[in-house]
Amino acid sequence: MKYALRIFGLLAVVFALYVIVGEQLVGSSGDAYVNTRLAEIQSPTDGVAQLALGPLGSRIALSEAIGNIAPRADNSLSFLGPEQQRAIYAADLEANATQPGTEPAAVLERRIEALDRLIEEQRAHLLAGQNTALRSTANGIIWSINAHSGQSVAAGDTIATLADCDAAFIHASIDQRLYNRLKVGDNAQFRFHDGPVLDVTVALLAGTGPRSLIETLAISPTERLLDGYSVLLTSPALNQQGSCPLGRTGRVVFSEGPLSGAGEWFSGLGLR
Repeated sequence: MKYALRIFGLLAVVFALYVIVGEQLVGSSGDAYVNTRLAEIQSPTDGVAQLALGPLGSRIALSEAIGNIAPRADNSLSFLGPEQQRAIYAADLEANATQPGTEPAAVLERRIEALDRLIEEQRAHLLAGQNTALRSTANGIIWSINAHSGQSVAAGDTIATLADCDAAFIHASIDQRLYNRLKVGDNAQFRFHDGPVLDVTVALLAGTGPRSLIETLAISPTERLLDGYSVLLTSPALNQQGSCPLGRTGRVVFSEGPLSGAGEWFSGLGLR
């Protein structure tokens, strides 16, 4: 019995070493994390922003209303007629106080009040007819806010930037040797640190650039990751309703390791 326990212990150690070494020798990334592309909400016209945005980091749905762009008051040329007439009546009212025989003050005051109402009605009608709605351009997270209510904006100005949760992917950095073995469509696994394992597919071999690609991503890689070769991988599980694990880290395994068969066996039992 004593010898049997020793043999069993020795086999356990050998198997553990086999697993550790085998997992290290398969093609895998040094670092990987969940990333996504950015989507901008831009002003469709010149005007004044009137916003109803949530705070940074809050979720937002595709086409959700976030406010509108109102026309600037100085563009309302239709107000000039009534406003000019009001100014004339106001001047007459002031003159009536110092010069006898001019139009009665009460009549002038009533005319000024009527013009005030007309001007206000015209202004409300113009604003109601020309406000341009602003809506979210993605299902995602509010990543940055570039304007505030009451701010004057021009057509094309960025109002807010969203991290698009429907376009999430795995951003991995690997060495040149492994990079040259891969092709688009290859299957792999993304293993979250202290989390589940996802089946993923190589979608883009980005290599060492272009840098313009990095500028479109929500999370910029560190300088250390930029020293490697970038690979982007997708998985339907990343874009499930309500799932948006941006920034979660892990490791991508591109080849089958010693425990790959065991993983499939556990999956069949519903234990993974």
